[in-house]
Formats: sequence, structure tokens, C-alpha cells
Amino acid sequence: MIHRFIVTLSLCTLSIHSINAQAFQEKDGLLQNHNNIIISLQQELRNPEYPREILPNDFSHFSQLIAYGTTNHQSPLYLRSVIKSFSNMLKRSQYVNASAFSHLLDNLPTQLLSYFTLPASHAYITNSALYDAAFVDRFKATVNAMLYSKFSTEYESFRQDPNAFLRSISTHIVTAAQEELMLEQLRQSIIRFCEIALSKLVWDPTAHEQTWFTTKRIAEQLAKLLEYNILDDTNDLEDLYLTLLNRYCYFIELTATDMPASFFAEIRNDLKSNDIVLFAVADQDEFLESKLSYLQRTLIEAETTAYRYQAGLLRV
Repeated sequence: MIHRFIVTLSLCTLSIHSINAQAFQEKDGLLQNHNNIIISLQQELRNPEYPREILPNDFSHFSQLIAYGTTNHQSPLYLRSVIKSFSNMLKRSQYVNASAFSHLLDNLPTQLLSYFTLPASHAYITNSALYDAAFVDRFKATVNAMLYSKFSTEYESFRQDPNAFLRSISTHIVTAAQEELMLEQLRQSIIRFCEIALSKLVWDPTAHEQTWFTTKRIAEQLAKLLEYNILDDTNDLEDLYLTLLNRYCYFIELTATDMPASFFAEIRNDLKSNDIVLFAVADQDEFLESKLSYLQRTLIEAETTAYRYQAGLLRV
């Protein structure tokens, strides 16, 4: 009975809040002047209803502020501030609509890409593979290339005033180091934001198999963050996948008696394809049940529960 109440509440919540979200979206067209976007949104975002009623179903303001930063060449500090603010707002949300979060992830990698181009180091990165390298390896190669370039092209300056020359090089190295550190802080902010959202995902129970398709799509979209070097460690992607899978398995457990047999059959058959990004990253924790085994076990237990309920052997 309890879980049916939760399912009903989820349906009502998604329906009612979608209407609220639509009302907020209608205001987006009024924000023509990018220079006034933050002022225009400030009052709306401070509304106590926003993190409870709107944000879980509509991330358009979040995307809008990121787009503003990209268009107007705002610093990584600006982006980090935006992500931190919305992360904190999400903490006040009781749930996150899985479809809305997937919609956000559609364009997020391209929106964030310009912040991860390493402009201070770009001129000294001659091997594009270094963009995918670990920070220490990339920074070492950058400094080596920087020293070689400076001594090769400005050796006369070094001879005339060694101290000024070395101060100039030191400034360039410090700038490159600060850039790398800022990007790492930015990465951690993005990971934290995604973790909060994934841990609160809800799906529409009446969508049945579509909930699985949405989950797979989110996994593919998260992989794009790694492809665009916004994430630079597969361990971070694996952590996000675990959070996503844990949440979806919890959803299956809650809605087992409301799911048709086709729901379980669809996922079971899909798992046989061995072509699901969610399971492409190797399991990192040897003490933890594998992601695939966890989902398979959850499906078996949920399908058993559904069968017993339909046969009248279980009351909920």
C-alpha cells in the first residue's frame, strides 16, 4: 500500500509540476538582453517554490546561465559559482525528473567545452593526446614545451636580463598551474552536481519500458562528459553510473507490482546484447556486486514480487 501511494504521488507530482514548469518557461522568451539575464532571474530563483516545484522538472535556467557565460566569455569562476548555486538548490528538491535531467545533459557537454580548452597552456600543447592525459603528465609536458619555446625564441632576452626573463617564465608557469587547478575544481563541481541530481531521479511508472530507455540514454550522455574531457577519469564516470543504477533499481523495487511482464522482458532481452554503455566501464570495486549482476538480481526479485501480487499471493 505504501509503495502504491508513492507511485501515485510521483505521478501527481510529475503532472502538476510539469504545468508549473511550463509557466516558468514561458517567461524565458522575455529575456532578450543577455546583459540583464542574471538580474532578471535572481528574484525567480530565490522563490522558495523554485527548488521544490520548478527546478526538478526544468533545468532551462541553469542551461541559460551557462550559455550566458559561454557567450560572454565568463571565467571558470563564474561557471563554478552557477553550478554551486544550482547544486545547493537541488539539495532542497525532493526529486529530479529523469526526463528533464536527460534533456539538460543533451547540450551540457558542448556548453561546457570552451571552459576546458586550457587557453593558457594551449600554445604549448603540441600533442592533442595530452588533453586526455592526467593533470601531472600534461602539466609536465606543458612546462617542458614552454621552457623550450622561450629559450629558443627569446634567448637574447635571457642574456640581456636573466632575472626579468625567468620572472616572465615563472609567471607563465604559475598561470598554467592555476588554470589546471581551476579546471579540476570545476570538474569536481560538475561531478557533485550530477551526483546530487542522479541520487534523486524519479521516472514515470506508467512509461514502463521507456524508463529503461531514458536510463540508458542518461548513461550515454554522461559518457559524453568523458569524451569531451569534462570528466578526465573513468573512475568518476563509474561512480556516476553506480548512482544512476542504484536509483533505477530502487525505482524498479518500488513499482514492481505496477509493471507489465513486457517491462521485465524488454530489459532482460536488452541485457543480452552486451551493448549497453552503462556496463561498458569495468567495475572498479571488487567488494561490490557488479552493476550487471545487481540489475539482473533486482529484475528477478521484482518480477517475482509482481507475479505473486497478480496471483493474489501478495498484498501491498
